[in-house]
Amino acid sequence: MKMLGIKTDGCLAMSYRLPPLNALRAFEASARHLSFKRAADELSVTAGAVSQQVKSLEARMGVSLFRRLSRGLVLTAAGESYLPSISRAFHAISEATEKVAPALKGRQLRFGISPRLSKQRFPIVDKLMRDGGAPVARIILTDDLEKLIEGRLDMLLRASLQSPPGLHLDRVELRTSAGRLVATSLVTLPGLAGCREHRALLKLLRNGRSDA
Repeated sequence: MKMLGIKTDGCLAMSYRLPPLNALRAFEASARHLSFKRAADELSVTAGAVSQQVKSLEARMGVSLFRRLSRGLVLTAAGESYLPSISRAFHAISEATEKVAPALKGRQLRFGISPRLSKQRFPIVDKLMRDGGAPVARIILTDDLEKLIEGRLDMLLRASLQSPPGLHLDRVELRTSAGRLVATSLVTLPGLAGCREHRALLKLLRNGRSDA
């Protein structure tokens, strides 16, 4: 019986050996955050659903990808080996999708702004607080890092330039309405640092425009 397939570079492309996509997303997000709870928040599902998806993936693959500890998750050797390739694959899919369908909406951020900064008349901050705009869905006036760590915020703009342990920090110079530059910091959970929305918000703040 003749086998059908697609010719690619002189090779016969066979069906891919892939686990369920949702299980892969659950693993990749959990591995970035080292937390089922934070992964669930990113994927808009429950932590129990993420945990079950990861368990299903591990059972299907026949390997353990995480060690479950009382204070969080640790990748096993197999998980550490698997993660880079899976992350690259999702990044490639995201980039390809953005080129074909740039209007496709990504995640809308819960963005915290220090009350101290909200009083300094930064046009971009004033406009975000007044009108919102992608990628920001909701703005909360706070300087509480605990809200970020607990997953109640995605990113936090602060006046302090101190780098909090275990969190990702980007230095951002904001321009006041009088033209003065003020150094601030955008603090992000490591699992979200570098994502499309994080890059978009950094670009928006640094350009000082809400249409960046």
